Amino acid sequence: MKIIVPMAGRGSRLRPHSLTVPKPLIPVAGMPIVHRLVRDIAALLDEPITEVAFVLGDPAFFGPEAVSALEALARDLGAKPSIYRQLDPKGTGHAIMCAAPSLEGPAVV
Repeated sequence: MKIIVPMAGRGSRLRPHSLTVPKPLIPVAGMPIVHRLVRDIAALLDEPITEVAFVLGDPAFFGPEAVSALEALARDLGAKPSIYRQLDPKGTGHAIMCAAPSLEGPAVV
């Protein structure tokens, strides 16, 4: 089973917190939002997670530190991390299309 996480937005409604940290990486109750989301989804599934695909926005905002943290999250679940970029903010559907190589087979978005 794969998990696809579209998270390319800038988190404008969470400012000023999201000015320096991408919204999905902002800690809530001691854990980044995206970590809680992915771990909760994995716990609900009856199948092992084989891949976690993250769709990120502008590399200037979602830089190497963010990518490393997300890759580590996937590996902690025993899954292959995949990073895709949505450089043009065209909505959630487009973000999912950016992860097209990971959409083959069962997936949770």
